[in-house]
Amino acid sequence: MMPSPSTLLLHPDYAEDREPDPATPGRAIAPPIARSTIHTLDGPGADALVTGQGLRGADVYGRFGTATTREAAKLIARLEHGEAALLTSSGMAAITTTLTTLIPVGGRLACADVVYGGTDSVIATDLAARGIHTSRFDACDPAQLEALLREQPFDLVWCESIGNPLLQVARVRELAAACRAAGVPLGVDATFAGGMAQHPLELGATVVVHSATKYLNGHSDVIAGAIVSDDATIDRCFATMCHTGCCIDPQAAWLLARGLRTLPLRWDRQVRSASLLAARLAEHPAVARVHHPSLAPDAMRAAPLSSAGAVLAFELVDPDLAAADRLLARLRLCTHATSLGGIETLICLPARTSHASLDPQLRRSRGISDTLLRSSVGIEDPEDLWADLARALADASLQVDDSAR
Repeated sequence: MMPSPSTLLLHPDYAEDREPDPATPGRAIAPPIARSTIHTLDGPGADALVTGQGLRGADVYGRFGTATTREAAKLIARLEHGEAALLTSSGMAAITTTLTTLIPVGGRLACADVVYGGTDSVIATDLAARGIHTSRFDACDPAQLEALLREQPFDLVWCESIGNPLLQVARVRELAAACRAAGVPLGVDATFAGGMAQHPLELGATVVVHSATKYLNGHSDVIAGAIVSDDATIDRCFATMCHTGCCIDPQAAWLLARGLRTLPLRWDRQVRSASLLAARLAEHPAVARVHHPSLAPDAMRAAPLSSAGAVLAFELVDPDLAAADRLLARLRLCTHATSLGGIETLICLPARTSHASLDPQLRRSRGISDTLLRSSVGIEDPEDLWADLARALADASLQVDDSAR
């Protein structure tokens, strides 16, 4: 039986049925950082460099990986129940590497309607320049994807397990079944699921991507991405990474592995706090609508998701952008900043941050209003967070004087 994540991330090589290895005297508990970018060619790495076979696991040159990057990748592969993982220099590098590897020039992509704005930008620029045609579907309605797959062939289907920024819950199990029936790979950006709420590979997905900058690292001090799949797919993505040079630095990989050790603890606290705040926001007279999976239990079961995640979004009764700006100005504990998944609570307007590159009319047509507020809930005391939000929502008009700003 596979250990729980809390055990697995601290003891990745543990197995109940394996005899314990004699511990090396003075063995380091925290692994060292392999900083060397070059290795001598008197070992197996020399043949790997010539043939390309086994290069992903060999010590040859830092761009191809190091012991540190391989160790962090192994942790993430086990967390996501995949055969192998590849680390990249950012979450965007992981997304772009996956899309450009799996979709040939002139190919076809079926993508969920609402995804991260950076993904939309890659589709509109890089993929379009390669002659790749993209069709969209509602990831909450598998019938839409089934209809698309009947109409024409696709090279890849793409969705997010929990959509950014409206927190829609994709019905991954049913989407995967539709893809399997059509012989099309399914890629899932599972960043908002944090490696904890859902394991898309177990549900039938082909490849899973994370912005490891977010929950996997969890401390707002690393830029990294991760791709998890079977060995053959990771080998293909590895070849792309070698060509583009979007490899992760060993120091970043080490910090990522360190952050992973506390992921279950962080995740549990953050999800409980986010659910509490979502429920209270939903009852506040100044709030028109709240987006959080905890408020849609049927969607969570259909996905399925084992927990609701720690990102929520909400819209004010006052639709004026000035009202949202006044709210942000009144907050003292929730930090007005982009990104998510760290231990501190952040809040931002996606129209100005994650989805700023989208055409405003297109953005609004997808339900992302100019005043939508997205919050990534941290590990602070939830009552302190609510007190901060309640002060900012003191009245429906959110009127503040200049001295309070």
